[in-house]
Order: sequence, then structure tokens, then C-alpha cells
Amino acid sequence: MPSESPCSGHADEEGKVGPESSGGPPMALPSVPEDSPAMAQLLPSDVTVTRLSRSIQLYCQPGLPGSPGPRPLLLFLPWLGARPAAQAKYLQLYLTCGFDMLAVESALSHFLCPRLGLRHAARVLALLRGPGVLASRPLVVHALSLGGYTFAQMLLLMSQNPGHYSTVTRRLWGHIFDSLVVGSLERMALGVSQLMSPQALGPIIRATAMLYFHLCPGCTVQHYEAALDAFWRPPVKPPTLVFYSNDDPLCDTARLQELLASWQQAGMPVWAQAWETSRHAAHLRQHPLEYRHALITFLGRLGLVPPSARL
Repeated sequence: MPSESPCSGHADEEGKVGPESSGGPPMALPSVPEDSPAMAQLLPSDVTVTRLSRSIQLYCQPGLPGSPGPRPLLLFLPWLGARPAAQAKYLQLYLTCGFDMLAVESALSHFLCPRLGLRHAARVLALLRGPGVLASRPLVVHALSLGGYTFAQMLLLMSQNPGHYSTVTRRLWGHIFDSLVVGSLERMALGVSQLMSPQALGPIIRATAMLYFHLCPGCTVQHYEAALDAFWRPPVKPPTLVFYSNDDPLCDTARLQELLASWQQAGMPVWAQAWETSRHAAHLRQHPLEYRHALITFLGRLGLVPPSARL
């Protein structure tokens, strides 16, 4: 009997992967997201795409003959409103490094309503802890901008129920953070407003968000503080790579240095790639050679990159 494709199956309403029903024809899975024509031109022909939910997609590529074990999995948490063509640049890079990618997009509602964000984070963790094709793989997280907040929600859940998520924490080999929004709640609101489209609505969104935080601290600010505390004191401490620029208006670099120092003091190996001038969540586009070198060097330290990818 032929082996099952790592991307076969379907997603139920909760975003969990399940076997195809035996009572009817198998569900046809799109080879390319219907709303991503730019992605279609950039993906290698042997990449299989499985839409697990409206905001979660799994990209798989066959492993090389004789390669040991399953391909490592990259959990990709892009910035708010990231376009498919922009995400494809990261996908191509990780495919070259021998990874499959689970791309999880976040919505504005996940930030404005932390309980929805926690529910979203719980669905991702449910996928990762299995059973299913995502279980048992070495796992690396790459979070950009407010994608870091989504991961903070995941860390909060892992810290609250360590036994339940132990299979996930044991598989976390490394963290990669790019353009983290670090600082005050006002800076987080600014980050949301600047990443929204159209940008003309940015000031309105920022003012509305701050008013909302002021009026509903019990269902917003307290949740943010709990998630940020889990991010500063994470329940798992794998090697970590951080990309940032000193001119990023959404990041308090002094506060970021405090964060990195606190991780190092807690025993977490930390490397940083910084630029004096760059653009928020666009370091790969602005500095492709340095970005790629830092990333592949880091993955090499984890023992997850084949020699061919380091050339």
C-alpha cells in the first residue's frame, strides 16, 4: 500500500487534521491557495499545500532519498496582513533548508480580543501536539512583528498546562524572532495601526484601540500582561535568533536589549542580527544576504540544515 502523503487529510471546524472520510470520495485539496496567484509562480512544482483552516496552511515537500527521519517543521507566524508573495520568500528559504512549513496567520480580532487570540493559539497547539502528520517532528518557530504576540499566547497556554503540551515543548529546537513589537501598550497599538490596510485608517485604529484598552482593561490589558510575562519568562528555553533594526519605530530597542539579557540570564542561548537602518518586518527584503547567512548559520547550530543549504 502506498504511504500516505504528509499533507493528506482534511481539517475539521476546529482546525484539527483528520483522516479522509471512507464514506465518500476523498476531499480534493488545493495545490495552491486560491487567493494566492503570486504564490503559484514561486512554489516548486513538488510542493503540496494543504489548507487546514482559513488562516492555517501546511506546505510540504518530499524528502530527499535516504534522508534520516521526517523533515523538520517550521511554524511560521507572519506579521499582520502579510501578503502571500511576501510569505513565499520565507517559504522558499525554508524549503531550501529542508523544512516543511506550517503558516499561521493572525487577524486583528486576535489582538483586540485576547480570548479569541488564546483560542487561535490553542488550535495551533492542538495541531502540533497531534496525533497526526505534524507530531514528532523537530519544531522551529519563526515569528515576525505581531506574530510574536500570537506565539506569546501559545507560550502562556504552555506555561499554564505544561503536562498537556509537553510533547510540543520537547520538540521546540529553536526560536527566530523578527521585528518584535517591544515596549508599551501604545507601541503595540501603533504596530497594529501601521500594519493595517488601508494605512489611511491607521490613526483611527490606533485611537480606537487605545480607547478600548482604557475602557476594558480586564479583558484586554490583563491578558496582554499575562502573555508578555510568558514571553519574558518562557516555559521552554531553546536557542534563539533575533532580527531587529535600531530605527524601528515599533520597537523600543533598549527594552529589547533587556529582554534578550533576561533570556540569557535564564540560560537561553541568544544570537542577534541587527541593522542601524532597515524596515519593520522587511529585513529579508532589505538585507537578503546577511539575513540568509544569519538564519542558515543559526539553523546549522541546531543541526537542522543539510550541508547543501549552507553553500
